[in-house]
Amino acid sequence: MILLTGSSGYLGSRMAHALVERGAPFRVLVRNPDKLGLVPAEAHCEIVAGDLLDRKSVAEALRGVKQVIHSAALVKMWVKDRQDFRRVNVDGLKALLEEADRAGVERVVYTSSFLAAGPSSNPEAGEGLENRGPYSNEYEETKAQALDWLRAEGFARFPVVALLPGVIYGPGPPTEGNLVGGMMRQYVSGKFPGLLGSGEQRWSFSYIAEVVQAHLAALEKGEPGEEYFLAGDNRSLNELFSMIGRLTGVTFPVRHLSFATGKIVGALEVARARLFNHRPKLTPGVVEIFKHDWVYSSAKACRELGYRVVPLEEGLKKTLEAGIG
Repeated sequence: MILLTGSSGYLGSRMAHALVERGAPFRVLVRNPDKLGLVPAEAHCEIVAGDLLDRKSVAEALRGVKQVIHSAALVKMWVKDRQDFRRVNVDGLKALLEEADRAGVERVVYTSSFLAAGPSSNPEAGEGLENRGPYSNEYEETKAQALDWLRAEGFARFPVVALLPGVIYGPGPPTEGNLVGGMMRQYVSGKFPGLLGSGEQRWSFSYIAEVVQAHLAALEKGEPGEEYFLAGDNRSLNELFSMIGRLTGVTFPVRHLSFATGKIVGALEVARARLFNHRPKLTPGVVEIFKHDWVYSSAKACRELGYRVVPLEEGLKKTLEAGIG
């Protein structure tokens, strides 16, 4: 039996689809079962309603489980109580691993993030990078803290494998974690507000289907205590939009906003969010993220997990063929 956390998210929902296709019995832990609309209707999975921070529901979800894919995280650019990031992304990981140990779980595959490793301008950069800040936002900070804890203590205590995907893109629901999909939808509809900075900043674009398959492979092939970058095609943001335009025939010019302007807009958006309890479209922290290169090598994952780096143009074609909403 496999336990999947995060099944209502962008990556987790695609993981659920893959488990259904594989015919593997699995269970999901979700706070709100109504959000299981992202899990395919034909899924005969067990459902445990509960919170990652509730030890009782976590223990119930782990009963009889031998393998865990832990993709649940607080993936947002901003929440009113910033401590929520630590509670979910750091404390939640620790609690899950402790309860999994008590339940006799044999393998936990944990979804970390490229942000945990920190900015990199070296496409040959591999595992072991240390992100010591300054952090752009609470999500980056807490994912880095979680990885630091694993390196200092968790890997020695628990049979956990850490995967660090790049910027995940591809078909899937329009959640906040589906950043590239959101930008694509805005661009083809003529509503994209603009790129921050020159657009020459490079990201490592990871096609979601390969990220999912690497998670499943890690259940069997991943070495406990090891980290694997699931990075991708290292391309600039200008190249991304050039490809989208060429593939769609859309010729809207991409505006560029200065980082200073972005910071002002982000601060105003956060102020509005605090006053009116709405989701900000930009924050100063997100602006900071766009200032850096985030490129890495996936050589280890390719070698040991059978991971494939999908060329960005190929992945964008598949995304567009599937429909971006």
